[in-house]
Amino acid sequence: MSLTSLLHRAYPERRGDVNGHRNIVMPGLVWGSWKTFYLHSSASFEGRELCDCFRPEGPWNPDFEMRTEENRFFSEPDLNLSVSYLQVFGGFPMHGHFPGQCRGVAGGPLQCSVANMTKAALAAAAHVLTSKEYDNNPFLDTHEFFDWHGDLATVLEHVVPNLQVDTLVLNSGLWGELTDPDMVDAIFAAAAAGMARTGGRCLWKRTTKRFKCTQGRRCHRTNWVSEEVSDAVPVDAARRYGWAVSDVARPTALLQQDSFADGIHP
Repeated sequence: MSLTSLLHRAYPERRGDVNGHRNIVMPGLVWGSWKTFYLHSSASFEGRELCDCFRPEGPWNPDFEMRTEENRFFSEPDLNLSVSYLQVFGGFPMHGHFPGQCRGVAGGPLQCSVANMTKAALAAAAHVLTSKEYDNNPFLDTHEFFDWHGDLATVLEHVVPNLQVDTLVLNSGLWGELTDPDMVDAIFAAAAAGMARTGGRCLWKRTTKRFKCTQGRRCHRTNWVSEEVSDAVPVDAARRYGWAVSDVARPTALLQQDSFADGIHP
């Protein structure tokens, strides 16, 4: 979100209040609801982004992960520039809708497939997310109602290449460090195979530090302790595969509690 804001307007916080408390690099709960966040963040790109987004409201439960989607496709066709974000949410399959006329059709018409997810198709389908469009998604109760779905390795090998990606950035974030060497190798092998079709390159993006509450999920920041993700297994895999490593962990290692909004977002 920060990168695409910079590319779009050069001011990531342009749409936020004077303190930046509601800028689009902050999560949905800061905005009051995820729906508000998705609608307003989509609008901030003035029709240059396709936001394939939905998240149930209310107390969290595991079924939410199956129904949640946030896939964003930002396009500047005149500059031959595009940035896509595909979200991995929990242990459920990744999933999403085909763009344009294919959107929201379970299984899609016969002419709709991952082949419809090219730069040109995504740019043509870019628009401001509407409330009506967003509200259609609560009826999609399982991943079988999405146009495309699969585990991470499957998506990396068979979906991502259709986006005509020059640079693929992988990052597990703060929501689960990858520590299983076999799983990591399968993911990297799938990504390498997929990118071999486009002639693109891959890199592993390390994770920023965070502060963790020592007393349950929420507590005053005086009870936070710093926690850093080592990324040892994927960093080792990246080196074995000849990938670049973007070490964003290094500069944030110096940040203290007062530099974080909520313990997670610097």
